[in-house]
Amino acid sequence: MKAFFTLFAFGSLIASTIANPIGTATGLQKRQDEDYSVQEASLNDLFAKIQEQTGAINKTVATAPDSPTDDEANAFAAEIAPQLEAITALLNTATASYSAKRDVVDSRTEKCDKTCIFGVITILIWEILGLVKFLIFKLGLACVLIYLQPLVLALVGLIKALDIVIGSLLFAVGGIVNQLLAAVGLGLLGLS
Repeated sequence: MKAFFTLFAFGSLIASTIANPIGTATGLQKRQDEDYSVQEASLNDLFAKIQEQTGAINKTVATAPDSPTDDEANAFAAEIAPQLEAITALLNTATASYSAKRDVVDSRTEKCDKTCIFGVITILIWEILGLVKFLIFKLGLACVLIYLQPLVLALVGLIKALDIVIGSLLFAVGGIVNQLLAAVGLGLLGLS
């Protein structure tokens, strides 16, 4: 009888080991840490490139008069169009990158979790929000709307791609995105 219970206990131990492997959880956590570190590094790179473009835009638009005529506003909009298109292209490239691959090996040694990604993407959204508000305030929405629409759509695409990869990102940055959409929406109300 003891042998039967021992065999039953041993069988239960084997079944529980198969059902709940211990090594998998740590391997998965390590992989997620590596993914977050890689994503943080690429988002920091993306943010630096976007800052270069927004700096060039701000420098150009700062020379515009406070109340430019339509011709002046259109001239400034045409002058900053390549930078706005470059930001849109950067966001689209990043979106495609996050949608397509997650198998990059990290060479960095520091750890990163979701809060790193949240911080970087929040700063990135604030940078674009500040740019959009500045352009609307300085030039008006009518002359830059054709460039802002793809820019906002590319930003939304990036956030959705990162939300799939990271999870709950959209919830975390939803308030900032709503401010961005409200800024463009209020500008559109002024056009009608």
